[in-house]
Amino acid sequence: MKNFVFTGLILLFSVTAQAQIYKWVDENGKTQYTDQPPPPNVATDVKGLNIKSAPMSGNSQTGKTKNLSEERLEFDKRRQQTKENEANQQAKAEENKKKCIDAQGRLRIYTDTPRLTIPDGAGGITYLDDDARQRKIDDAKKQITTYCK
Repeated sequence: MKNFVFTGLILLFSVTAQAQIYKWVDENGKTQYTDQPPPPNVATDVKGLNIKSAPMSGNSQTGKTKNLSEERLEFDKRRQQTKENEANQQAKAEENKKKCIDAQGRLRIYTDTPRLTIPDGAGGITYLDDDARQRKIDDAKKQITTYCK
């Protein structure tokens, strides 16, 4: 257990260690950036650069880091919104599936029934002529293309 704690502490402190970066110009005139000191035959134009590591937390808002409770609240809101969107999409898909099945059934009735009758509104029935049948078939096909995707 002591070894585990000791190893964890060493890893924690090694992450925040600073590294020295060297900038020097080689014999071809190219600028080199390395973490190793330049070779001894390089001219005295060697600069040691102090580069600070970035902060561990990448979330900042106007220079201040958000506290964890605010981040958690925002995450929960986004997750809830995503769940609601998925539920709405699933409900819409189910509704479209029902409308698709209904439109396919009506199209089958309009095309397969030789003498199609519809209620006339006064308690009786009337027979559809060919033009009315074709309009109903076209409407059903339009609904099928809309809802059956």
